[in-house]
Amino acid sequence: MCGIAGWVSYSQAIDKNTLLSMRDVLSHRGPDGKNIWLNKGERVGFAHRRLSIIDLSETANQPMSDISGQFTIVFNGEIYNHRQLRQELEQQGIRFKTHHSDTEVLLNGYIAWGIDKLLKKIIGMFAFAIYDGHSHQVTLVRDRVGIKPLYFAKVPDGFVFASELKALLVHPAIRAELNQDTLGSHLTFRSLPSPNTLFKNIESVAPSTVVEFNLDDSNDVKKRLYWDPVTCAAPAPPTLASANERLEELLADSVAMRLESDVPVGLFLSGGLDSALLLQLMSEKLDNVGTYTIGYPGHQAFDESEAAQQLASKANSDHHAIGLSEAQYMDALIKVAYHQDEPNSAPVCTSVYYLAKEASDTGRKVVLAGEGADELFFGYKTWQQSRDLQKAYDKFAKVLGPRCLGLPALLAKAQFGHNSKPAEILNRLANGHPLFWGGGLDFGRVAKAELLGTDPANDTTYESTIEPIRQEYLKAGDPEDLTQWMSYVDLRFRLPQLMLPRLDKMGMAHSVEGRVPYLDHRIIEFVFGLPPEWRGQVGRTTKPMLKTVAHKYLPESFITQRKRGFQAPVSEWKTGALGKTYLPMLEAFSAKTSLFDSRAIKKLTNSNNDRLYFSLINFMIWYCIYIDNPIDLNLDSIA
Repeated sequence: MCGIAGWVSYSQAIDKNTLLSMRDVLSHRGPDGKNIWLNKGERVGFAHRRLSIIDLSETANQPMSDISGQFTIVFNGEIYNHRQLRQELEQQGIRFKTHHSDTEVLLNGYIAWGIDKLLKKIIGMFAFAIYDGHSHQVTLVRDRVGIKPLYFAKVPDGFVFASELKALLVHPAIRAELNQDTLGSHLTFRSLPSPNTLFKNIESVAPSTVVEFNLDDSNDVKKRLYWDPVTCAAPAPPTLASANERLEELLADSVAMRLESDVPVGLFLSGGLDSALLLQLMSEKLDNVGTYTIGYPGHQAFDESEAAQQLASKANSDHHAIGLSEAQYMDALIKVAYHQDEPNSAPVCTSVYYLAKEASDTGRKVVLAGEGADELFFGYKTWQQSRDLQKAYDKFAKVLGPRCLGLPALLAKAQFGHNSKPAEILNRLANGHPLFWGGGLDFGRVAKAELLGTDPANDTTYESTIEPIRQEYLKAGDPEDLTQWMSYVDLRFRLPQLMLPRLDKMGMAHSVEGRVPYLDHRIIEFVFGLPPEWRGQVGRTTKPMLKTVAHKYLPESFITQRKRGFQAPVSEWKTGALGKTYLPMLEAFSAKTSLFDSRAIKKLTNSNNDRLYFSLINFMIWYCIYIDNPIDLNLDSIA
């Protein structure tokens, strides 16, 4: 929907020109309008770049204040049930100045109900800030799953916030510095859990979090979670059949809500189940769905464009297929790294960048995507393998007790290959850690230690990154419910910090808003309340419940086809132009920064085709853009 930014000072007026600069760094997020607002004493300033999607009139522009002028909001996202909430507020006697702005619903909902009741009522994706002139408070909020990004940092006598990190770096008091304390975890997970970022002294607001600042007391800052998928889980239906019916109802309603738009809507369509089901549900409501698929000429294993074309033809959609070459991929890498803000090491970021460009070029500002379906409905074979190994080990542990730790500890001392998965598994078992740490991992303990020149025995990745999430889960979650833990850790970490920023930032690079129907919080609460055996705790079928629903819409052969996953052929391109261009740069970068051990870099460079090198190249480009450019990388393409 837009880009937001703000600056709050506890005792002195802020600099308007700095606020304007922060706003306009976000112009790609909102080309349709721009504005700022300052309170009477100019100690609070909000800025907004608008992407007009709902209520295109100027009366819906932001920042938006109420009639009294005591309350002001700046908001990024969409509230899908805004029409119902508007009716409820109108019945309480509240008058609206806009025709159907969801921003005004948020603002009046806060005034009428307070922040806690408002957050229980709204369905949507959002990051917003509200200034309350009565309580002298500024409140920051991020949506339940973290679909929309939000960052903040302390500055002398106050703080700043924004939709993207690059807007904070405009402020003269904020220096772009690498947070080396988080580099190790980033190398393991391709991203970092909130509130950590790779920038020193800049935080990410965690999903489902409220941050409240008291403007009369700079030390009075309160953070709290307002939602948790385990504690908010819904009661399970009485039978599996009724649960499948309820899931279909929720999915249909979620898709219908996300078609709410005053501009054309599209879909990122792969050849897989998740987006195919969305297309069927969308085509029942819309006549002119735009679909967008990407393929890689010469790399058939990664190309789902033929299956996507068949689905699009069946649904009679306005279909657009993109063939992405290695040269085109390379051409966008610097732009992609700039828009990432942090080095999101998923190679398909560049693919999403081109999909969003095509959507924008063909007149669609809104696209739906299938993110979250695999994580909610147990869609990965690797998850099954982790589940089965954990269950088998737990059985032995109950019989042998503490002695069971000795065998994996002994085996872990054996010689394993570089970045060995068996070595990782054995080390976790030996330390009594859960096997599953998330769905996307890069450098293992030993490979990372080689890279950073540290002792793998001193690695604290679990304690610093996964243990806090594990403890939060165990407050209400069952330690033996492995599928729930897997969904939980990815909902709290991988989705909001790796996958959803990919959709948001690559889409917003071209002023396109991504919506994710599978991550409606009502669906999440429904799934988390189901018996474990319905969710995937037993059996060999991935996404069993989702496939049951899909049988009503898609042919059997399509539902049972082998899962490919959304990938890009960067491993294959390692020996091509991509590797030949960037691997020598990576060696030079390592030598000049001393961030990575040169011998480990050489080992990685000379290894067989793999994707790990790409994570380091992406990090290098990001570092050159935001921190320092020791290799004089040509950054002209950002402009």
